[in-house]
Amino acid sequence: MHRIVTVLVAMSCLTLNAVAIQTGAARPAPGACSLLTKEVLAAHTPESTPSFTLMIQVPAQEEKIGTGSSCQYGGVMLQVDPFPVANFERLFGKYTSVTGVGERAYFHDNAGRWAELALLAGGRMVTIQMSVPTGKSAASIQPNTVALANAVLAKLK
Repeated sequence: MHRIVTVLVAMSCLTLNAVAIQTGAARPAPGACSLLTKEVLAAHTPESTPSFTLMIQVPAQEEKIGTGSSCQYGGVMLQVDPFPVANFERLFGKYTSVTGVGERAYFHDNAGRWAELALLAGGRMVTIQMSVPTGKSAASIQPNTVALANAVLAKLK
């Protein structure tokens, strides 16, 4: 009887592990600040050089969020796995659909202050909130958010 119980416990552990791997849950989220480096930001910022130089003087700040982490750095908030993937459409599906990044992505102008991009890729949810520089609009920096997201996704692989 003891062997049967041991075999059943082992089988259920293997089954749960296989399900977790298929849903992406088995992979721990990398630290968001390891993805949001000064070099990546510099390549994709909509800020002027003087503004960006000042912004990156404040060190990156990483926090655990949801099942992943967030990083605030250089006028950008990057979140990796902040919410369960199952909530993606409910949270972001009302925004403007974007192509050319991830498997699904949505863009949103948050009161003219932040350009927001949320996307799904490889079983992960990623969000980017990029500050809108004075004199620009969220729509005008959408290409910056998409390019930054693609750079982050390349590092996630």
